[in-house]
Amino acid sequence: MGKRLLDLKEEMMKDEEFRREYEKLEEEFSIAKALIEARSRVGLTQKQVAERMGTTQSAVARMESGKPLPSLTTIKKYAKATNSKIDIRLSPVKTDQARS
Repeated sequence: MGKRLLDLKEEMMKDEEFRREYEKLEEEFSIAKALIEARSRVGLTQKQVAERMGTTQSAVARMESGKPLPSLTTIKKYAKATNSKIDIRLSPVKTDQARS
């Protein structure tokens, strides 16, 4: 059997170019992860969330992919559909990232 996904990611992160590109997408990954965790926490499928939001399963799948980023209005609908609240935090970045 192949490598576990986390092992593969760890190996790939050793490549400087891959790591830089991955870190550029960190916010998208973070939002996607939060959406998926909210849906999983309440035991809903993408289709069920979509029905509660008045949209399609494919639209929910796109939101959960992180590309493109959903609007705040859409995130509010998703939160309501998953019985969640939105908690936005701005955290300081490392010095080398703050300059870019």
